[in-house]
Amino acid sequence: MSQNKDLIERCVLACRNTSGEPDFAFVKVRCNEEMQALGCHYDTAILWATENGYEGPFIVWDAVECPEWLSERFIWDSASIA
Repeated sequence: MSQNKDLIERCVLACRNTSGEPDFAFVKVRCNEEMQALGCHYDTAILWATENGYEGPFIVWDAVECPEWLSERFIWDSASIA
């Protein structure tokens, strides 16, 4: 039987801030391998962003998809965990 490991997935969102201006938000999402494979971490990141005042439309990248130049701009140790 395969083990379904818990993960912390880094996500970056292109969205709008509370002023309606284009912005990026970043969050670490707690999920497991199955949830990640189904893309649930994207939904969790969008829910977190909405609850924290960001507005869509949303484009979400995880650590694999996010361009390095964008991901390296964030201090991931300070990111919220959803």
